[in-house]
Amino acid sequence: MLKILIIRLSSLGDIILTTPLIRELREKYPDARIDFVVKKDYAGIVQQFPWLSNIYTLDSSIGSEEIVQLKKELKKNNYDHILDLHNNFRSVKLRKGIGGKIRIINKRTFKRWLLVKTKINLLANEPDIIGRYFETAQELGITDTGKTMTLGKEFPRSQIKKAAICPGAKHWNKRWLPEYYVEVSKDLIAKGYQIEFFGSPDENEYVSEIASQLPEDRVTNLCGKISLGELPQRMAECSLAITNDSGMMHIAAAVGIPTISIFGPTVREFGFMPRNKNVRVLENNNLDCRPCTTMGLDHCPKGHFKCIKEIKPEIVVEIMARG
Repeated sequence: MLKILIIRLSSLGDIILTTPLIRELREKYPDARIDFVVKKDYAGIVQQFPWLSNIYTLDSSIGSEEIVQLKKELKKNNYDHILDLHNNFRSVKLRKGIGGKIRIINKRTFKRWLLVKTKINLLANEPDIIGRYFETAQELGITDTGKTMTLGKEFPRSQIKKAAICPGAKHWNKRWLPEYYVEVSKDLIAKGYQIEFFGSPDENEYVSEIASQLPEDRVTNLCGKISLGELPQRMAECSLAITNDSGMMHIAAAVGIPTISIFGPTVREFGFMPRNKNVRVLENNNLDCRPCTTMGLDHCPKGHFKCIKEIKPEIVVEIMARG
């Protein structure tokens, strides 16, 4: 029996972006053992992937001892192929010495750095992140046929008119302005929507401040109230989603609801934009300072924050009105 190990420890969006590759592997090798290693924090989302044989979790809060113990367990499985789709210091420690042919993702790190620092764009014709995942597995005889993200099942829709609002992001300068989210939410409420706010437990206070400016009986703040495993089902009940360039965007894309996503300091060329047709990305292409970061920052290097501020709420409202 063919045994394949996939390593992608974090973060939420990057993990969901592995689904086209896993689906293709399962279709080509229906009897294979396909295992996945992920950080404990994100296990809830990987448990939604129906194509996997086993899921192994890494509790990074424990430190190097956890890696040593997990390596011992993985080594017993005698994998034929190990696909490191992360290639950070933890994944390097994990993959070394556990056997199997190791294939490592080419992140195009230098080209991303070059685009941020000099605005020289050598990424325009490069594959997106999904395509780079497929590159890593090319020895297994599979090709990227353009598959989109999915969680492998149809989710029931709600009869209640609901909108998913996702104001959070790990880094400050990837967040659309709170007052813009308030304005769009008010427009949705006026159109008969119930608002459900989604995000991580760490974003609860931030999101609560936004929610407090809206009618209490028309909003529900779900940050930290539901598990990561429950989140896709709850979001799929919504008729639309407004997000930043964040993990919530990828969940909305994967469950198939119409999504408007705000890209501020980051750009499509980094490869993280969903392929799913239900997602529309809004970005300010008239700035020569974009991109200013690959991941996000706690400030605007230029001080004006135009990449976010100039994407006004009325633009989103108009798009929603057009459907």
